[in-house]
Amino acid sequence: MAGGADGRLFLCEMAAGKVRMASRRAFLARTAASAITAVSMTSCRTPVSGGGTVFGNARRAGALRVGIANEKPYGYIDGNGTLQGAMVELLKAVLAPYGITHIEAQIADFNALVPSLLSKRIDVIGAGMFIRPSRCGSIAFSDPVSRIGGSLLVKKGNPMRLHSLADVTRQPAVKIGTQPGVDQQQEVVQSGVSPDQIVLFSKDTEALAGLQAGRVDAIYFPALEVNGLLATSADAGLEHAQPFDQPVGSDGKPIYHYQAFGLRKEDTDLLEAVNGSIATLLASGKLLGILGAFGYTQNDTPAAGVRAVEICSGRQAG
Repeated sequence: MAGGADGRLFLCEMAAGKVRMASRRAFLARTAASAITAVSMTSCRTPVSGGGTVFGNARRAGALRVGIANEKPYGYIDGNGTLQGAMVELLKAVLAPYGITHIEAQIADFNALVPSLLSKRIDVIGAGMFIRPSRCGSIAFSDPVSRIGGSLLVKKGNPMRLHSLADVTRQPAVKIGTQPGVDQQQEVVQSGVSPDQIVLFSKDTEALAGLQAGRVDAIYFPALEVNGLLATSADAGLEHAQPFDQPVGSDGKPIYHYQAFGLRKEDTDLLEAVNGSIATLLASGKLLGILGAFGYTQNDTPAAGVRAVEICSGRQAG
């Protein structure tokens, strides 16, 4: 992989505290030659490869390569170079019973995660990706670990009186921001919002900056992500649009999305192991305990028995 060694060394040095993060632009410039950049929680080593399955090799090495999009609260590198995030911590708990104790995170743009998985640069997507029928044709998903709705973030007082995506549609002058390739973009389009009303930002933090600068009147992201943006920005001039009516599907039910880990379809033993651990953690309440530290609530947990296959089929799960 062109530029991979340099990018890997840079982040390993960063994780060890040897590199000062001068700026996001400098970081991106240094790693631009690489489609994906790696950072290990500890040693920055690569899991053993060999004739066995990915799961078998990972158990022998005690490590697994995981793709993240460097987005809070799902999976990100903090200012100290430490790997953090709700999906990261949950994956550690999921893999621990199998002796896999090292998460080797590789950072990629969200849209590059599935290609990175299929090209075997990573072995699991741990970025809080939603199970979507269109994605299920290419990759396998674990059973869901959360159920999330959307939320609008607006200026204080909600001057445009936006309480649904339909309200955006009814006001042609309103501009709404979201991120390309995410489910929220699809929901905005399907709700009838005109293309010239939609402004796409590469990251949620850039969308937040766009809202603060007046480029858009609202931004639309998963509710949990909006909570994180509000907490991080500490901007008293912003608020949730409350109440907010979730968009509805063709069955007339509110649309919710289910986060899960993404895997290659051929890695069936890894998928079985991950699903077994998820079921155990969900039943014991430990899953909520892990995710709760990152702002998830009981309302964000899936009902027992909800399976990825059900969601992949396009049926609205409970």
